[in-house]
Amino acid sequence: MDRPSRAHTELVPLLARLAAEAGRLILSFSEGGLEVRSKKDESPVTNADVRAEEMLLEGLARILPGVPVLAEEQASDGKVPDTSGTFLVIDPLDGTKEYLSGRAEYTVNIGLIEGGRPCLGILAVPALGRSYRGLVGAGAARALHAPGLVPAEDAFAPIETRPLASPPLALTSRGHNDAQTEKFLDLLGAKERQRLGSAYKFALVAEGSADVYARFAGTMEWDTAAGEALLTAAGGGVRDPDGRLLRYAKTDTRFLNGPFIAWGRVPQT
Repeated sequence: MDRPSRAHTELVPLLARLAAEAGRLILSFSEGGLEVRSKKDESPVTNADVRAEEMLLEGLARILPGVPVLAEEQASDGKVPDTSGTFLVIDPLDGTKEYLSGRAEYTVNIGLIEGGRPCLGILAVPALGRSYRGLVGAGAARALHAPGLVPAEDAFAPIETRPLASPPLALTSRGHNDAQTEKFLDLLGAKERQRLGSAYKFALVAEGSADVYARFAGTMEWDTAAGEALLTAAGGGVRDPDGRLLRYAKTDTRFLNGPFIAWGRVPQT
């Protein structure tokens, strides 16, 4: 995007707070009352996913009235908004399997798409006490806080990606790794590989804790939009294996992404 406007800048703390509040709600279900069912694709969904999505949709309607929202659980039920212009894309609980397994790296994702590209990204990692936000052209920041806390504005500090290490530290999916991903990382010379769930992998690359996150198995736009915007704002970028930018608002694929590599520093060709 071009230089971000004042309106974009003012959105960032509002959306970061909303994501943190949704994260706090999700954490509360860990204490009791959690219900689980299977979606049409056999993936699990909980009442924490549903309630968090409802909270996000209500908050977004207040913050950005009239802006369409592509929301994971609504989309799985066939409710898809107009994505031909500016729209929001959310995943209320990215990493439901991690959440159900008692792992802490699940996230709340809020992304803003303009011109078919993510320009603003919010990731809340409530169980780890981390909140991330990024606005392309204006930088990225992270707040460290107690689990479930809504961080104060002054808790955020700038983050940026690091130069590619040799050998690089790579991140891959815990549950959706495949031979193509492993082959790519072999060619890259990535001897150390960490497997994690959710969009938290984008945040680790954005803060300079890792060099690259490769994913050749399928993902959805709500899995990547917020993380891509955050990473781009921090100095990195996401490309397909041929070096092209990812495309969003892909109604032709029902919002399914192809293979991608999230780089801390995008290789210069």
